[in-house]
Amino acid sequence: MNYYWSFILLIALIQLITFSDTASISDSNYIRIDLFKRELDKSISPEKLLKVRQTLLARKYSKLFKRDVVIPLTDEKNLKFRDLSYYGIITIGGQNFTVNFDTGSADLWVPDIQCNSSQCGTHNRFDPTKSPTFIPVSPPNNFTIPYGSSVSGYEGQDTVILGGISLTNQTFGLALIDGFNLTYEEDGILGCSLQPVVLTGSTFFQRVKTQKLLNNTVIGFHFGRYNLNSTDKSFMNLGGIDSNAYVGNIVYHNITDQVLFTGLWFILLSDAQIDGVSIGGIGSSALIDTGTPIIVGNNVQVSNIHKNIPGSYWNGALWWIPCNTTSVVSLVFNNISYKISPTELIIPAVSNGTLCQSTIQVAFDSIWIVGAAFLSNVYSVFDFDKMQVGFAESKLVSN
Repeated sequence: MNYYWSFILLIALIQLITFSDTASISDSNYIRIDLFKRELDKSISPEKLLKVRQTLLARKYSKLFKRDVVIPLTDEKNLKFRDLSYYGIITIGGQNFTVNFDTGSADLWVPDIQCNSSQCGTHNRFDPTKSPTFIPVSPPNNFTIPYGSSVSGYEGQDTVILGGISLTNQTFGLALIDGFNLTYEEDGILGCSLQPVVLTGSTFFQRVKTQKLLNNTVIGFHFGRYNLNSTDKSFMNLGGIDSNAYVGNIVYHNITDQVLFTGLWFILLSDAQIDGVSIGGIGSSALIDTGTPIIVGNNVQVSNIHKNIPGSYWNGALWWIPCNTTSVVSLVFNNISYKISPTELIIPAVSNGTLCQSTIQVAFDSIWIVGAAFLSNVYSVFDFDKMQVGFAESKLVSN
């Protein structure tokens, strides 16, 4: 049986398992990776900020829509654009890099030493001559990452270490052209999806699972809610879950069959609520994406959410809500409701004094992508063994 049909069979079996499983993974058996939060730069206008986000999302998910999507971004290389995101440290060939742990993509890449300084800025760059374990791919294999035509280079293999987990001969990308990365604090991206997309070979976590380097091939995320409490910590857990990071039980939700075509973490988003009142069934697959800062969705449904938030305003490009809003928006996955704190509904740095930019905006292609604005409210678990996503209410972690 080939890989495709094995994968279909596995999906079918998963659908027979109830989605409301609570946590059965050992709470104590995990590795903790501290994360850092990339903040928002106030120098960019809200309208241009939205255009940047839509452009990056269009590029990132162009193959998801089975068409080539590249939205031109004026003066992208000149923007001091930074967004809300979380990143941590890995080692490749004995050299340290900061990467975004991105469940919305699959591939691992960092800038190459030959990357032009005007494109890579002050980022750490991989030097193959300084690694005794580097192996060039032969014949040479070039790549272009779907989420940005400006990110391209060549493939190599080396030892990659994350939190003490070491993989030899791991394929990764060495970016020679890295236009959008100039605007970010982190050096590159480590994709955490279920299947490879661009680079040859297996993904980092596929190999971790195959080689049984963790008792449970799961990753958990606790995103610090710094608007609520400046001491809240951000971290990722490998191989287990941290019971100190959430309250109640973790409820797991099966991935939908959309994973067959994308390899990404899609689960069913059934509804949204404002102060406990439903806007009407959504019934759509939603991508759970740790690499996206906000929440984007269907135009009509996003509009219905904001029309039920007192004082909300649509300026023809994006939604604004009162900076002091007390409205509680909840996303409902398989009839389980998860609240978004009012502090996570706004971007305080983008305001006109009384109105702040909403963290829920219209998607460029009506697809629901659920990012950090939601995930900071929950402890999220991505289970590679059972191919499911778990949520529990997050709690403050100060140590």
